[in-house]
Amino acid sequence: MKTKNKLDCIYKNFKLMVYQNVFKHLNKDEKELSSSEYFCLECIYLLDNPTISEFASFLDISSPNATYKVKQLIKKGYIKKERSKRDAREYRIVPTEKFYEFYGNKANYGEVILNSIEKSLEKDDVKKMDKVLDVLIEKVFKPKKSKRRKAEQK
Repeated sequence: MKTKNKLDCIYKNFKLMVYQNVFKHLNKDEKELSSSEYFCLECIYLLDNPTISEFASFLDISSPNATYKVKQLIKKGYIKKERSKRDAREYRIVPTEKFYEFYGNKANYGEVILNSIEKSLEKDDVKKMDKVLDVLIEKVFKPKKSKRRKAEQK
């Protein structure tokens, strides 16, 4: 199989696993969350406590629409708004304990994958894979830092 096809295979299967997990979890445990709300929660978590404006911008939705979605998730107890430590005029969207109970072991999925890889590969191969992952992160998936994040890191 060509490298491009292998990357496509990994990407497609990863997405399928995510969607399968989302719907399995929603159908089993949390009738009160819609799939849209779940994806909003996922984005809030992955954006690392964004403001409503950052959340809206990321999803390319209006600020009132983002505010409505956030209010619904606050009402259901999955997130809360906290005043920013850096700028008291700003509020961050922060997951609650209820969110972490719901989200469970999904936050540690990288560890599960790594444990499986380490059982299948030699140490030198794991080190090579680590270098490949560094290149992927730096050149392909480099996280975009907001102005706020850049300022906090200085």
